[in-house]
Amino acid sequence: FFSSRTQNEGHPKWFVLGVGQVIKGLDIAMMNMCPGEKRKVIIPPSLAYGQQGYAQGKIPPNATLIFEIELYAVNKGPRSVEAFNQIDKDNDRKLSELEISQYLKEEFARDGKKRHPSVHDEILADIFKKNDHDGDGFISAKEYNVYQHDEL
Repeated sequence: FFSSRTQNEGHPKWFVLGVGQVIKGLDIAMMNMCPGEKRKVIIPPSLAYGQQGYAQGKIPPNATLIFEIELYAVNKGPRSVEAFNQIDKDNDRKLSELEISQYLKEEFARDGKKRHPSVHDEILADIFKKNDHDGDGFISAKEYNVYQHDEL
């Protein structure tokens, strides 16, 4: 999770990096940032709002965006026993591609944002690349649980 603050609102905004909650240019620009780091980024229309623009003229079509970003904090996503058990529908103590795919579909439906279908596949592939350490096609309780709790 990342936090940003806009001048207009004056308070931090929290979002999950890399899942399409912000424009693609910000997802890219904020990769590998450290808490306290500041960056000035210039985002071309193709990585922002493109030909459509945004918010009824607030951001015109084909606008290049300039952001001054200060990263306040980074938090890991939820890695609890409850979250694992919620995803593990067949209770076999490992997460299959189908189980995680279904979980992503439910999460995307919950936030109601429109995403290109390829986003789902990219995120699913990234989850397995980063978490399936033994390459068996499943994410075990141990691989999933970054806090290494014994109760799994």
